[in-house]
Amino acid sequence: MIFAHDIPDGAKLYFGKKAKIKREIEHIASEVFENEEYEEIVSPYFSYHQLEALSEKELIRFTDRENRSVALRGDSSIDIIRIVLKRLKSEAKKWFYIQPVFRAPSTEINQIGAEWLEGNIEDVLNTNINILNRLSKKYPLILSHIQIPKEVCKLTGLDIEDIKKMRIYKFEEPWLKELLKVNSIEDLEDLSKYPQSIAESLKELKKVAKEVNYDIILAPLYVANLRYYTGVFYRFINKNDVIAKGGEYVVEGVKSAGFSIYTDNLLKDLDD
Repeated sequence: MIFAHDIPDGAKLYFGKKAKIKREIEHIASEVFENEEYEEIVSPYFSYHQLEALSEKELIRFTDRENRSVALRGDSSIDIIRIVLKRLKSEAKKWFYIQPVFRAPSTEINQIGAEWLEGNIEDVLNTNINILNRLSKKYPLILSHIQIPKEVCKLTGLDIEDIKKMRIYKFEEPWLKELLKVNSIEDLEDLSKYPQSIAESLKELKKVAKEVNYDIILAPLYVANLRYYTGVFYRFINKNDVIAKGGEYVVEGVKSAGFSIYTDNLLKDLDD
């Protein structure tokens, strides 16, 4: 039986103190974005292109009046870049949003995010850090590169699921076993032990880590769930929760970078 006051599993309800804290988080983030000259955007709840970001099983799908497949927004980045480039045709390069995304079967995920057309991951990451600093929060930061696990699969014949699930009993190459040990900048002093394609990505990872003033953990073999990352990406974590994540990507031929803060996970930590 469904009662009149029931809400679906995964839906969010805010009231009293929690609603106030949520509003304060969003206000602080807005101030940081405005100080760094970001423009605000609120994108449509419905999208035709979500499969470029997420798998079919993650999307809430239906059809429009012409029977074309539509999904509730499951990710904001690609849609925002396309809207800016194709519809707004704005000269502004830096955009931020405060809005939810939705995942099947009925999960609402509130986000604070930013996209920087032609921006670099170091500057985007620093903006993310500035928001967390304003909230007086410091979380472990994990830096990865999506091309590394992809190149490992090409060079070894392993499946991406072998990397994702860390089936290390299949890791036979000496350089791959060395890659398992990498977790800091100091571990990347000697890149000659790795194949050239792996070494190039490790060099990019090292460069970003050196240019960001933060304690960083390197996880070169981590596999991101988002489909559109093309280079370096990162996660801020708190216990089992992802507080924020971001990365490099290419949309419409434009290399950009962006991030999302998971408001509900941050709110849970601030409210504890």
